[in-house]
Amino acid sequence: MDKSSRYIEMCKGAREIQETWDHKTGDIFATDAGEVLFWVPGQYGAPEIKQGFGVTRSDKVVTLARYTWLPRYSQLIEAAQENSGGSFRDVTFHFYTWLEATYGSGTKKRPKELFTSNEQVWLAYVMEKRYGKVWTGEEWLRAEDN
Repeated sequence: MDKSSRYIEMCKGAREIQETWDHKTGDIFATDAGEVLFWVPGQYGAPEIKQGFGVTRSDKVVTLARYTWLPRYSQLIEAAQENSGGSFRDVTFHFYTWLEATYGSGTKKRPKELFTSNEQVWLAYVMEKRYGKVWTGEEWLRAEDN
């Protein structure tokens, strides 16, 4: 599992992916303090997550802590399949074809040369195919703007 600062930044910037997080026990997330943790209900002082925030209630005070979901490799493959109408085989074939093409505009590099983990490259694939965005090294931009 990629827990690098680069992957955390990529995930944090991928708002579209963050909005789909339907947290389940065992999901991996990062706190704003840089800790990488597994989601276990009732742990970390936050009994619930709502829209990417850990919510803690005590003595009429609600405290929010920002959590960034770090999708696992398998979760990204599932995301690539959603709404694509394609089977696992079809999505995988398209993914491997995509790996060999140049990534974004302004570069002659292929995705497999730009990203260092399975999670990073699958996140880039999902963001481009589902949301039309590419990673510039600092942020996600619409593919035509890059």
